[in-house]
Amino acid sequence: MSIKQLAYEVENEIIGIRRKIHKNPELAIREFETSKLVAEKLKELGLDVTENVGKTGVVGLLKGKNNGKTVALRADMDALPIEEENDLEFRSLNKNIMHACGHDAHTAMLLGVAAVLSKSKDSINGNVKFIFQPSEESALGGAEEMINEGVLDNPRVDAVFGLHVDPNLLSGSIGYRSGEFYASGGGFQIDIIGKAGHGALPHKATDAILVAAELILSLQTIKSSRIDPLEPFVLTIGTINGGNQANIIANKVTLTGTLRLFNKEINENIGEIMENIIQSITHAYGATYNFKLMLGGTPLTNDKNMTEIVKKSAIKIVGEENVRLVPKTLLGEDFACYTRIVPSAFVSLGVGFRDKKNFSLHSSKFDIDEASLPIGTALLAESAIEFLNKNNN
Repeated sequence: MSIKQLAYEVENEIIGIRRKIHKNPELAIREFETSKLVAEKLKELGLDVTENVGKTGVVGLLKGKNNGKTVALRADMDALPIEEENDLEFRSLNKNIMHACGHDAHTAMLLGVAAVLSKSKDSINGNVKFIFQPSEESALGGAEEMINEGVLDNPRVDAVFGLHVDPNLLSGSIGYRSGEFYASGGGFQIDIIGKAGHGALPHKATDAILVAAELILSLQTIKSSRIDPLEPFVLTIGTINGGNQANIIANKVTLTGTLRLFNKEINENIGEIMENIIQSITHAYGATYNFKLMLGGTPLTNDKNMTEIVKKSAIKIVGEENVRLVPKTLLGEDFACYTRIVPSAFVSLGVGFRDKKNFSLHSSKFDIDEASLPIGTALLAESAIEFLNKNNN
């Protein structure tokens, strides 16, 4: 049977796993039940399993009949701190936690790949390593931590493939891109320290909320006046925390946010640009500040040869008319950590519904067309086999 046929044989199992994980989502570095489920499934398939890699990560190793190179396939497992608003039978049972980015689907598909390739291991030359990674959504660095703990060694990994669900592409389609694909990510925290006082006597206090308001607007001028407007760049404030009563002037406000960019020069200078603005505004109002910037390294950059492999595999699975070149995105992905070390390729799997509205990633109403699950499973499995056949002959 073909890889595609084998993937459709396990379709119901993949859907069942995805729904179980979706119903029981877990945040970064707390993926205890998800990791347990993954490890149990891999052991049932007879794979060598290593648990607690990068705290809650799981690695499965499938050894082919003959020696050869090693290809890795990666899925992320963590959910987001979002209250789900979908009316689904398998809606999240955990308050304020939801799989709003499709990691439940990623994990289920990779388990499907393990099942498919386990049936074909006697025809595999080399090894397939299955990386189930925690903490993609947080600044804790799940990919980097697993790499530091040797996930790309023993045996040494020669290539890595991964995918991300994309609601902007209809189910049945696959998007690819060689070179830079996902932006470099980064996070920041700004503490504005003022002086508390009575709301009726503002001249005797330093209002941290007022300073924060001015600062939020001023930081947005970086895109319009401090860098080339043709350069892809996003600065988003995600949280504002400060104050505890209506008639008390807040003495402290904390802002957190994210940065997304491709340009190396901007990456090197953005901290100084931001701090100049923060320093000027806080000084003007008589406040002080603490500023912490955490940059995420280089963009996710796909290897040309690995991209050709996944493109060829995609055409085999869904037909050339359903495989398309997609543009760069300012979304961030710590799969970039693998691309910096090993020739890799990351692709977009269409999961959009044809008959109802699609919601974006990180939306409380995000969902996927589950008809895409065997397609993603077949794509990853076919890419692994294609790489091993190409490089072990």
